Amino acid sequence: MYFDFGAFIESQFRAFFKSRGTPYRLTFKRFFFLIGWLLIYIPAEVVNRLFFLLDEILFPKYRRQEIREPIFIIGNPRSGTTFLHRLLYQDRSTFTSFTVWELALAPSITQRKIIWGLVKIGRWIGRPFTGLAKSINRWLKKSRVDKTHAIRLAEAEEDEHIMIHAWASETLFNLYPFLDKIFPYFYYDQAIPQAKQAKLMRFYKSMLKRHLYAHGGDKILLSKNPSYSSKVAALTEHFPDARFIKLVRNPFEAVPSMLNVMAMGLDIFCDPKDPYAYKSELMDLMNHYYFYPVQFFEGRQEPFRIIRYSDLTQQPSQTVSDLYAWLGLAQSDSFKALVAETTRTQRKYKSAHRYPLQEMGLSRQILFKTFEEVFHYYDFPTNEFELPERELSRQKQGRTKAAQKERRRFPNGEQGKLPS
Repeated sequence: MYFDFGAFIESQFRAFFKSRGTPYRLTFKRFFFLIGWLLIYIPAEVVNRLFFLLDEILFPKYRRQEIREPIFIIGNPRSGTTFLHRLLYQDRSTFTSFTVWELALAPSITQRKIIWGLVKIGRWIGRPFTGLAKSINRWLKKSRVDKTHAIRLAEAEEDEHIMIHAWASETLFNLYPFLDKIFPYFYYDQAIPQAKQAKLMRFYKSMLKRHLYAHGGDKILLSKNPSYSSKVAALTEHFPDARFIKLVRNPFEAVPSMLNVMAMGLDIFCDPKDPYAYKSELMDLMNHYYFYPVQFFEGRQEPFRIIRYSDLTQQPSQTVSDLYAWLGLAQSDSFKALVAETTRTQRKYKSAHRYPLQEMGLSRQILFKTFEEVFHYYDFPTNEFELPERELSRQKQGRTKAAQKERRRFPNGEQGKLPS
């Protein structure tokens, strides 16, 4: 199975020997993190590869597993993708998603069968594994990450993380923030050569087949990855019956939240002098995510639906009902009740997050000017700022110019598909 050994070796070389003056400078904190990470990652991947081989021997039928009408939740980071994903995941009779423990500890069928077997045995001897899982979850709840993105072992998570096992994922950016090597994965369709895309998608499909097979083979795959906003061409090519749900949120709210999360990731895994070292690149990326999927699916409404963050958080029940009608699915009474309870809870929720725009080197004026086309296209409230009148054709022209800018940014003779 695919593994990018060259990129792995280069990443370590740059991290240890070419980091001076970069946001990933080799401080003591960074050095000990890298050593600890590699002491876990390398042995774990050797074990994973052995279990992938065992899958071929013990469960060869997984290769014939169909992936029927998968659903991909995409959108800008911090736009409610996690909330929608985990809400829909509660409908276990319909959907299946990768969970945290499956992504991190058991990417193979064989590993999952062993762990499920141990859990069953544990029920006869005092549930020691349940106690261990609860302890780990308590530790995760106390972590810094929990304030922005709660992680629990049995909770649904982004399946893009499975690509870490191939060393080919934008998830690696916080660990190895190389703009020239890792950041292109954020612009997948345009920046990753077609030959490499084919290899990566074979690996990804293999992981999805293993997951579906392990869970009975009769569920709909529910995938949530904001970064897949840049991968819609590749996903559509390899999953022609896929459906895409795009979440959008006002840039005044989404952009500072995203920058805060990325800064926290850099602080945890690196030791940057400037916590917002990649602010400009990340803001460009947000603009790309707002428009690229819309551009790709223009004129094709069947597989693509846009949901506003405000609608999702204020009216979860209505949003989910509309989604199920669009997908041609029926809601069970128990799931309807769960969504109704979520609606009652959500209406009482008020975010305590306040983001220091001045510390980020930003202001509402800068955000407004940077994302003016976004405010126009999605008709987001601009509050104290007034949008000039603008024709739709000019909005399209702005998106086309943005797309052309990204083409120039990744001058690659084998770049992925980008609609004109």
